[in-house]
Amino acid sequence: MILTFVAVLGVFTTAARLWPPTYESTGTILIEQQEIPEDFVHSVIGSYADQRVQVISQRVMTSANLLAIISKYDLYARLKATRTRERLVDKMRDDIKLKMISADVMDPRQGRPTKATIAFSVSYLSQSPQLAAAVANELTSLYLRENLESRKQQAQGTTDFLNGEAARLGQEVTALQEKIAAFRTDHERSLPEYAQLNIQLINRAQDDLRDQDTRIRALQQQIIYLDGQLAQISPTGPLFSDRSGERVLGATEQLKMLKSEYARAVSMYSDTHPDVIRLRRQIAGMEQEVGSQSGDRDVQRQLEQARADLASSKQNHTPDHPDVVRLSRQVALLQDQLRTMPRSLSTPAVDEKPDNPAYLQAQASRQAAQTELDSLLTQRLQQKSKLDELDRRVSAMPAVARDYDALMDSLQGAEKKHDEVQQKQMEAQLASNLEAERKGERFTLIEPPTEPERPAKPIQLLILLAGFIFSLGAPWILMRLLEALDTRIHGRDDIVAILSVPPLAVVPRLKDLKD
Repeated sequence: MILTFVAVLGVFTTAARLWPPTYESTGTILIEQQEIPEDFVHSVIGSYADQRVQVISQRVMTSANLLAIISKYDLYARLKATRTRERLVDKMRDDIKLKMISADVMDPRQGRPTKATIAFSVSYLSQSPQLAAAVANELTSLYLRENLESRKQQAQGTTDFLNGEAARLGQEVTALQEKIAAFRTDHERSLPEYAQLNIQLINRAQDDLRDQDTRIRALQQQIIYLDGQLAQISPTGPLFSDRSGERVLGATEQLKMLKSEYARAVSMYSDTHPDVIRLRRQIAGMEQEVGSQSGDRDVQRQLEQARADLASSKQNHTPDHPDVVRLSRQVALLQDQLRTMPRSLSTPAVDEKPDNPAYLQAQASRQAAQTELDSLLTQRLQQKSKLDELDRRVSAMPAVARDYDALMDSLQGAEKKHDEVQQKQMEAQLASNLEAERKGERFTLIEPPTEPERPAKPIQLLILLAGFIFSLGAPWILMRLLEALDTRIHGRDDIVAILSVPPLAVVPRLKDLKD
């Protein structure tokens, strides 16, 4: 037991003296809140501090960064020949220690105490105190720089995203405004705001249409009445002078009278008679004034009158009476004139112009009524077309109102989103300026890594204490083990243990007797 105690204690003492020392250099970084109150400027960084530290740690602990530090400070020189780069990186990650430092603080949002991360420490273990301090400083610098870059990138990324969203929503609002303007142009009078106006226009158009129908019926009745009057009035009634009271003959009537006189003169006189020559000359002059025309209708009328006079004269006179002879000759002459008179279809007879004042007045009234009727019929067609158009507008109003409301809802929603994004855009720009000027939450190195004066491990006192305690227990454990392994019988207990029955007698040990 003494030998075991001394041997175990010697082993632990030797291990405490020969174990290579490992130095640990630690830098402490404080997580400071932003200087400007969040009520004035909101930060775009929404995650908790411990989460951001873990994210930054993943970015710092990349293989590229660790390999660069290993190459810069020539770390693990003896292991480079036997281990791969991945194993070297894993070894360095094992030597780096990250520790979060929390404190009890009052949560301003909930008003109750809670745990909050206020700082964290970065340590590096090395057998050289200089390398431990140098690598720890390098790591703390990476943490500080990565925090600044990540916050700036996140703030700038948020600003760029909101700028793009604001531009996209602005284009969407402009497109909707143009679409609504085109929709209003295409359905100008069918929009909801014109509903009352369209109803008023329909009522007015219906009233106007009823008035026009009433006026049209009145004019139609007036035209029928005037047509009846025109049928009863002779167009060529006699005209009388206001001064002498005698009838005033027109050029056409004068020509008719001259031809009638000429027919009587020819029946009474020869062709060389002065009256016949005079009448022929007057007829030629009147025909030039009135215009050449086929007078078959006038000759036919004169022939009928001459026949009537001849029949009346025969009733009162004998066949050889001068009047009977004269009228017979006149009838024969008019018949010859009617047979020889040219009948050209290309030069029809000129109609007689009406000259009866009553007829002219009735005719003018009828023309005025007809003109007004034609105008009213045209207006009625226009009014009916307008009324149909108004009916189509009113009928299309529900569908137009539905589509218009849908467009307006889309526009209002887009404008609301655009306003919200613009507000967030301004806040993001302020937050970006906050991060650029380092006024937001930041990491501050409050305890830079220094060269450690004493190794972090091993702790020799603890090794010696552990060796002393183990040295005390080792002999006892060894004795118990030796007894468990010993198969010899030393006394009554061993007999009972083997045979399970007590012995009949125990012979004590007899010492050798010497004479």
